[in-house]
Amino acid sequence: MVVDLHVDVPWQVHGKGRSPKLTEGQARIEALQKGGYGGVVLPIYISDKIKGGPKIDDAEAIYRAAVSIVEASSIFLPLRSRVAEPDRITTFLAIEGAGAFAEDITAIDRFIDRGVRLVSLAHARNNKLASAATGGGANYGLTDLGKQFAARIYEKGALVDVSHLSDAGFRDLVPIAEAHGAPIVATHSNARALCDVPRNLTDEQLRTIGRTGGVAGLNFHSLFVKADGAVTLADVVAQAEHMIAVAGIDHVAIGSDFDGDIKPAEGMEDASHLPALARELSKRGRKDDEILKLFSLNALRVLGWRPSPPRGLRSAEPSSAPEPPPKTNEPKAP
Repeated sequence: MVVDLHVDVPWQVHGKGRSPKLTEGQARIEALQKGGYGGVVLPIYISDKIKGGPKIDDAEAIYRAAVSIVEASSIFLPLRSRVAEPDRITTFLAIEGAGAFAEDITAIDRFIDRGVRLVSLAHARNNKLASAATGGGANYGLTDLGKQFAARIYEKGALVDVSHLSDAGFRDLVPIAEAHGAPIVATHSNARALCDVPRNLTDEQLRTIGRTGGVAGLNFHSLFVKADGAVTLADVVAQAEHMIAVAGIDHVAIGSDFDGDIKPAEGMEDASHLPALARELSKRGRKDDEILKLFSLNALRVLGWRPSPPRGLRSAEPSSAPEPPPKTNEPKAP
């Protein structure tokens, strides 16, 4: 069974006019079934390139797109379903790029109440909450408001996603996560030691993820797998093996980034190819129970996390009224 921490179909439906029935693309229904998918995280991707800046109303619109996907096909269990069913896919929600919530950090509450389990504070650009891995210029980490927002996410029962977060932002988040007993999660980032790009994780970061009980989701985008040349399934396996060696077998998951405007590695073109990855890992000596952890159990553990009372941290509660957002249809950065 596969539980994928990052599949970008809500963006395809909302921003590019794809049918919510998912009859096309890297994560089309047929491919999900052939790939053995039992769970999928649907990100509410809020572009930081929207003219006039992203608004919370953008998140509302993309949330409705995610709901339409779940409702369009009987293969998906309803959001927040508590019981798995054979041959059906459990659905989870995330927010990718939460810069809009600088308007009103309390607005995250209603999204977490709807089932959002993971929230990334930044995407491609720096914002009022955090600096992004690809933001350029100032690398200021988490702002004071960003720290309050991260604490609030944990207090309300969700987790912060460090994919797309700058190194300084990662460092700033660690003590906040530890104070809440929360695991550090990177839903779709690989190892920088094998592919030196800012979106990937250093070995130190991978070890921190392991130490906190978190996971790093293996990303299939060629540009994050290997720096140059043809990128193949063997290179994806090399990334998986390095991440496991550094973080531990309990701390690596699948975070494909399918349909996120990616160029997949050869041999991992769409969701139907997950069994090929499992076979290759088995050939390399990975036992069935290890592959099961990588493919589903590790992801399910962090998706099921709930908070214990924090030690000495409280979130502030500023608020302001959001404005109606403009529509957008621009390419998505993976």
